[in-house]
Amino acid sequence: MRLKYIPAAITLAAGAIISILNIINKVDLTTSLKRLLWVLLVFYIIGLIAKTIIAKTTDMTSDKEEEDELKGAETEETLDAETDDSIGDVDSIETTENLDAAK
Repeated sequence: MRLKYIPAAITLAAGAIISILNIINKVDLTTSLKRLLWVLLVFYIIGLIAKTIIAKTTDMTSDKEEEDELKGAETEETLDAETDDSIGDVDSIETTENLDAAK
């Protein structure tokens, strides 16, 4: 997944919005650049936090899916073994019934 682009995308979006607002409000250049600097720093940090949260969430989700797949495979193997045992039991029952019927 392309998680490395999340902080940059959030920062650029915030920077574009604050720049447009500064132009619309006709803010002085020095004030505008100070605001832009602070907004870029704050939203870059927010982007890093978001990236970390998303990475942890996707890792937990993929780990859980792997565990479910392993449990499913183990369950299938157990069911197959139990089915084989029960088939043997059915064969022995049928043999006993055939012997009883032959008498």
